[in-house]
Amino acid sequence: MLQMLRKQRQRQTSSALFVFCLSALALPASAEEHELVGKLWSPEQQRFIDWPEFYAELPKGGWLLIGEQHDNPDHHHFQAELISALGEQQRLGAVALEMASSDKQPKFDRLFTAGDAPTPEALDWQDGWPWHLYQAPVEAAFKWSQGVLAADINRETMSQVYRDRAPDGELEPAHADFMRDLLFESHCGQLPRSQLDPMRQVQLARDQSIARVLRNHTAADRTGILLTGSIHARKDLGVPRWLDATPSVTLILQAVEEAHSDDPSSYEPESFGNLATVDLILFTPARENPDYCAELNQ
Repeated sequence: MLQMLRKQRQRQTSSALFVFCLSALALPASAEEHELVGKLWSPEQQRFIDWPEFYAELPKGGWLLIGEQHDNPDHHHFQAELISALGEQQRLGAVALEMASSDKQPKFDRLFTAGDAPTPEALDWQDGWPWHLYQAPVEAAFKWSQGVLAADINRETMSQVYRDRAPDGELEPAHADFMRDLLFESHCGQLPRSQLDPMRQVQLARDQSIARVLRNHTAADRTGILLTGSIHARKDLGVPRWLDATPSVTLILQAVEEAHSDDPSSYEPESFGNLATVDLILFTPARENPDYCAELNQ
């Protein structure tokens, strides 16, 4: 009898989570026409996985790393809904933010302890991260999580690393070569190559800092969530390389693109060697992205 009740509760939980996932993205009708939107793709298994399976595989005592496109509102909406859903199910640990530097942690802690609603003034929120985009996931984190963590390095540390090196050292030479090319391309080929290594060291230091925060704030039987950019979230390039034995799953949020086929594998990131890049890709509605490189060249 007890076994039957447990199975019934598991089915009810899975059904509730599945219903949440169907409604989480609140897609416009035109977006729903694309067959990939709302689906989860596993590059390792080369198949779609369903939402109950996703929730079942979340790492207890570990972290879900959500790699976002920073200026995509759909991504932040999904983050807020997912944080709320895990919180309601009492499965959520802490929420860590790339968007806040570690020197802001005392302000985060005071606000969290007081139970007050987060505001950019109270958090000393950085202007480079538009509050109108991050308000919903940050509010959800303060409402539902066991703690909200400022995970990035501060400006002083960033300047020191730029002049010197990342504190926890390097990865393999192939990683360094790949990151140099990635940094050059992401800056539209406008960055002097002499600046690539200092910027790469800053990227390493940020990954190391975020990973240190995650390692130190795991919660047994719960899953923490990291909100960060897709490069920081990648298994081959970013934070997971520094997590040691801390379990993690990387979920990349990917807006569908007209230039791609409907083949989900065509969205899998390129890497170096035989390293896995991500665990899952969630497809979100297409959006017109500004051509920052074209704007730079004007």
